[in-house]
Amino acid sequence: MLTKSSPVWKYISHLFLSIDQFGNALAGGNSDNTISARIGFYNHHESPVRKVAGYWKFLEWVIDTTFEPVDGKGHCHEAYHNDASEIFDNYVTRFFILMAFIIIIPSCFLIAAILYPLSWVGILKQKTIDRPQNLKDRFDFCNLQLKSILQELDEHPLGDQDITNAKLSFERLKDRVAYIETVLQSGSMETSI
Repeated sequence: MLTKSSPVWKYISHLFLSIDQFGNALAGGNSDNTISARIGFYNHHESPVRKVAGYWKFLEWVIDTTFEPVDGKGHCHEAYHNDASEIFDNYVTRFFILMAFIIIIPSCFLIAAILYPLSWVGILKQKTIDRPQNLKDRFDFCNLQLKSILQELDEHPLGDQDITNAKLSFERLKDRVAYIETVLQSGSMETSI
């Protein structure tokens, strides 16, 4: 059985990730994002008051349906949460939307033609999302990024007051990350972080 911890699935998922990022770049997106995360961003987080364009909703439906045997419901929204620290673009032109359709529709058709039969015969199992672990992993990654920035500031002091203030902000953020990690381990969170 293919599971998220098997070497074959890890290889396949890394391959899909690279193809996904390449497709996003071809469609005018940031090459460090997946097209799934970009679509999740536009559908759920770009603007809380904005009406989502129908083409984003349609593309989300196509991708979510394609990956449902693996990820369950909400693939694009979850992909956004897994990629939320990235910079999302606003290169929404008709040309790039057309490129997204040209890339997504045939790709998803082929991927679904593989995933659904593998799921039906029991070779592929739908993953379960461990939300606390996902959050902990993201905070760990955030902590590493902050540590790297602080090390760079120590090695290359800029002497600017704004940089000093930013460094203090990073220290406070590190404290908050540590607090959240502690809370995740204990299982209860206060809202005053």
